[in-house]
Amino acid sequence: MKRHEGLIPLSHHHHHALVVSKDLKEIGTEKGNKTYKVILRELIDFWEKDGNEHFRDEEEVLIPLYLRFENEPNIDLIKKVLYQHAEIRGMIAAIRNNQQADFEQLNLLGYLLEEHVRLEERELFPVIEKAVPDNYLYQASGNFHKDSYSGY
Repeated sequence: MKRHEGLIPLSHHHHHALVVSKDLKEIGTEKGNKTYKVILRELIDFWEKDGNEHFRDEEEVLIPLYLRFENEPNIDLIKKVLYQHAEIRGMIAAIRNNQQADFEQLNLLGYLLEEHVRLEERELFPVIEKAVPDNYLYQASGNFHKDSYSGY
């Protein structure tokens, strides 16, 4: 399905998150080609510059817009998205505070981040595109942060 132009910036943010998740999933495995310190630095950099802001874009702009226009919103989906936001935030906070997360914790975060992106791209965005009028999606995109990785 073609993504609405107003949501393309968020899809670019998701691509950035998938790059980070791939590295997290591979650390400590034969596929991993980055050091622990590099992965940790990149994760924290991603979170501070983009990840946290992306969650705010969705929580403060996109989801309220969906709830405004959808007469029968998929509350279970919204709960799941917000729960995953809290779960990811919690894991990243623990890693940032400890900075000695083991490979298993980083791998788990990588899988969760990937699962979360897939949920939003495959389930959340389609219901938003269906419910929210085009002009409001275009307006919303002007309120999204600029991703440091993609420039969107």
